Amino acid sequence: MKKISLSILLLFALAQGFALRAQEPLTLPAWSRYITPTGYLQTGFNTDQYFNNTFYIKRARVSLYGTVLDSPKFGKLEYKLQADLANSPKLVDYFIKYTIRDEIGIQLGQFKTPLSIENSEYPPLRLEMIDYSLIVQRMVRMSTADLSGISATGRELGLQLYGSLFKIGDGHHLVRYNLAVYNGNGINKLDNDKRKDFMGRMMIFPIKDLCLAGYYMRTLGPHPEIAPEYNDYDWYVYDRYGGGLAYKSKYGWLRGEFMAGHALGYRSHGFYGTIGYNINDQWSIGFRYDYFMANSRLPETLQQHYTGAVNWLPWKHLRIQLNYSYRMDPGEAPLHFVNLLTTIAL
Repeated sequence: MKKISLSILLLFALAQGFALRAQEPLTLPAWSRYITPTGYLQTGFNTDQYFNNTFYIKRARVSLYGTVLDSPKFGKLEYKLQADLANSPKLVDYFIKYTIRDEIGIQLGQFKTPLSIENSEYPPLRLEMIDYSLIVQRMVRMSTADLSGISATGRELGLQLYGSLFKIGDGHHLVRYNLAVYNGNGINKLDNDKRKDFMGRMMIFPIKDLCLAGYYMRTLGPHPEIAPEYNDYDWYVYDRYGGGLAYKSKYGWLRGEFMAGHALGYRSHGFYGTIGYNINDQWSIGFRYDYFMANSRLPETLQQHYTGAVNWLPWKHLRIQLNYSYRMDPGEAPLHFVNLLTTIAL
């Protein structure tokens, strides 16, 4: 209860600051252009057909970000610091980001990994569904369901090179790339095994609103001395690879991704597809199908989720989402699951 109260108080304080900033005329101190506070609170209620239900707080995040340098000659230097106060308080983002020019930049710290489109390009305030897709939850270290056993909100501590190439007629770039190296142990943790995760992603934009992407991650698994009885190549390799497409316009969205990989001697794979329609500026509806096989050799590890969504945005700082899911998970009876989430963002 103390954590919840603290989260609400901090977000209320940010709201007051936001309201003051919105007044006209407004005089800000000189240093304020370098420091921008923001945050959001997500709280909801869920239930199933067995009347297992609960109120919950999903995220309660406060952030500071700013631009230290923005020069046509010397590039752009930015930073971000973000904490999540829900459940177990923790720092989720802390990084500096220096864009030397469009073609090359460097990011150092803890931040979202470029593994998949959804993980890095669709933060919670942009995601059309309440929960991330199964491949992101189980293969990108998003949640406690991840096959690695690491729950890291889709983030890692490391260094990334990025850039945008081939600017074309309407002003957008044809290609974006990411090359990154991470500790690979989860958030807020030093490297303790002398191995690193290497990730790469290329995103192609044939038109401004359409993205085609491919990505790859590679690290080493357990050392031979830890598990000498295993001499299978798959046992020593921990990798992820996949691709997908994303299209978003004022009328709706269409997105799908496939991902596969090896871990601890077996291969996993999955995909999702989501489509949605914007009825007007306030209302949208959507549907997503998730397929995930934890062990490709064992059909009984198959998961399938069907999710329908209704989203209402009565005010630009308030969003209400209602999701219905039909879930078929290994070893469990089919589940009808209803989830309601309210988001207040500053």
